This record gives sequence, C-alpha cells and structure tokens, in this order.
Amino acid sequence: MFKLKNKYHFLFFVFCFLLFVSVSGQNTKASLNEEKKKLEKEIKEQKQLLEITKSNKTASLREIQLITNQIKKQEKLIQVINDEILSLDNEIEGNIQQLNTLTQKLGVLVDEYRKAIYAAYKYRNIMNKPGFILSSENITQAARRINYLQEYSQFLNQQLKTIQQTQEKINQENILLRQNKDEKTQLFNDQNTEKQNLSKQQIEKNQIVASLKKKESQINDEITKRINQQKQIDAAIKKIIDEEIAAREKRTTTSHTKTSKSTTNKSTTTTSNPSVNKSTPINLTVEEANFAADFESNKGKLPWPVEKGVIIADFGTYSHPEVSSVMITNNGITILTDKNAPIMAVFNGIVSRVLDMDGSKIVFIRHGNYITVYSNLSNVTVKQDDKITAKQIIGRVKGNASDIKSEVHFEIWKDRNFLNPSLWLKG
Repeated sequence: MFKLKNKYHFLFFVFCFLLFVSVSGQNTKASLNEEKKKLEKEIKEQKQLLEITKSNKTASLREIQLITNQIKKQEKLIQVINDEILSLDNEIEGNIQQLNTLTQKLGVLVDEYRKAIYAAYKYRNIMNKPGFILSSENITQAARRINYLQEYSQFLNQQLKTIQQTQEKINQENILLRQNKDEKTQLFNDQNTEKQNLSKQQIEKNQIVASLKKKESQINDEITKRINQQKQIDAAIKKIIDEEIAAREKRTTTSHTKTSKSTTNKSTTTTSNPSVNKSTPINLTVEEANFAADFESNKGKLPWPVEKGVIIADFGTYSHPEVSSVMITNNGITILTDKNAPIMAVFNGIVSRVLDMDGSKIVFIRHGNYITVYSNLSNVTVKQDDKITAKQIIGRVKGNASDIKSEVHFEIWKDRNFLNPSLWLKG
C-alpha cells in the first residue's frame, strides 16, 4: 500500500507539471497570436494606404515609405508565425513525453491490478468462508483484512480510471495541437508567398527610385526642405519645453522663499508638502505630480492621437529611406492618416501652448512633467490653460490640396528628454 501511495503522488506531480506546461504554452500562444493579429491588421491598413497612394502621382516618396514599411512588417509577421510553430512543436513534444510516462505508469498499475484480481480469485474460497474470519486473532483484524483488500481494489480501479481519462485527454489535445501546427504551417507557406509578392514590390520600389533619380535635384530639394522644416519645428518645441521647465523652477523657487519666511507650519502646494511622496519629481505641485504618476502608469496603454493611421516615420536616428547619405533624427513618430482627420489628446492634461508655424499649428499638452506634442494641425479647437480629457478632439490634421492623405507628428517629452511614443501608445 505504501508503494502504491508513492505511485499516486508521482502521478499527481506529473499531472500538475503537465498542467503547468499546458498553461505556459497557452500563454505563449496567446501572446504570439495577439501580435500576429496586430501585424495582420497593420499590413492590411498599409496595403489600403498603398493603393490610395499609388493613385496619387505626386506621392512617390510616400509610396516608397509605405512599401518599405510593408516589407518590414511582413518579415516580422513571418517570424511571429515561425515562433508560433516552434511553440506548438515544443508543446506537442512535452505532451508526448508526459503521455509516454503516464502510459508506462498505467501499465504498472494495470499489472498490480491484475495481480490483485488474481489473488482475490485464488483465495476466493478462503475469503468467502467463515474460517478466514475465524482464523484472525480477533474480529477487528478480520474486518481490517477484508477492508484492506476492498480498498486496495477500489484504489486501483480509481487510479486506472483517472489515468485512462488523462491519457484520453492528452491524446485529444495532441490531435488539436497537430491540427493547429498544420494550420500554422499552411499560414507560414501563405506568408512566404506574400513575401514573394512583397519582393515584387521591392522591385517596384527600385523602379520608382530609379525614376526619381531622373529628377534627383528636385527630390533632394524636397527632402532638404522637409528636413529643415522639421529642424525648425524641433527647435521651437525644445524652446517651449525649456520655457515650461524654467517656469516651474521659478515658481518653485518663489514658493520655497515664501515658505522659508513663514513662521507657520502651513502646508504648501509644492513638493515640500509632507503628503507628497519622496519620489515626486522636483518643481511639481501635488496635482502635477499626480498627473505625472497617472500618465507614467499608462505607458503602453495610451490611445492613438488619430482614429486610424500607420507610422511612416519611426522614432530615432537613421538613414533617410530614399537618400541613405542623409541622416534623419526623429524626436517622435509621424503618422499617415486621413485628410482633415480629427486629432485627439492621448491623456488628461492642461494645454500648455498653441504654436503657429507657417500656417501649421502645434499643440502642447502638459501632464505633470510630461508633455505631449501634436504637430501639423490645420485648425485647433483648444487654447492655452484649457483642461483636456483623454480622446478629446483638439484640432484637425493639416493636408495639402493635392494630397489624399495627411501626416501628423506626435512626440512625448519628460522634462528635457524626448521619449519613443511607440512604447507608450496602445498596440
């Protein structure tokens, strides 16, 4: 009986381990599936934008950007599918190993069960006769003998049933996993076909680049103009950010001076207030510190500033996609969206500034020591010091008359540091 209990404990451990592996595998698959769905959605949107852009003969540069982004996303999607197939392979292999282990233990239990049945049959005459009970030293011992064999048989029957059910469950799961693997393999083949189609788009891109080289001087002038415009915008944004921080520092200095002259222990609204956590950023009021904390806690969950769109210029420093000798420094992201699309605040805050640069407006919204910046707006529906709620429309994106689509530039700053908005926006 002791050995049998050990077997039971081992089987229980095996079952728990199998459950853990299954749950872990399911989490991995769910995560990969979510990423795959996101990429598929983005690729679909990019295809639609690409078709629209192709109909606009003046949008060659944008067309190249879209094709380049499409190729990158397609390659990433194929990698995600590869990871899904690998995850399924590992899960199937783990389940097969567990199935083999349970099958072996099932054989041992069946053997033990058969021995017990044989023993019961062999001694059936003795057990069925009163002499078996009378041969015991006392009535209690006789009862224990009978109960022991009955419990032993019941235990084996129950374990046999449990293992058979587990084995059947694993077999069913493996069938489903193999079906999923076949589906993923087929999907992977489909994506390889799509990648071949994108290779054709790469050829198309090269053809566009070749045609643009015929008017290289004009294109370079356009690129240079855009870069210079962005540099001016960057300088203006930095100037306003510096002014914002300077104003906070001045306000805090004044507040500290007044506090030091005061002979009372009145609470102040600055970080000298003991109710403010020691980690509260300097130069912030309690309200601003709360704004900043709320904003920071929503990293990766902020809504997009547009209802729909795709990123056509990523954050960071990199070579220009059309002219590799030209380096681009992007302090935010550029989103291609519908012409005259509404622009929305990504979080609650207060309008810090509304700047007008050559007919294009820029809105700054303060969230404690964080500031979100929305550039290339045609008209603005908010003004300085307005309180803003998340997803509130603050204006509309500006677009040229010849353009079918429009671009909005979005940035996130923390004090004097610009951050990658892609890490903050919800996928």
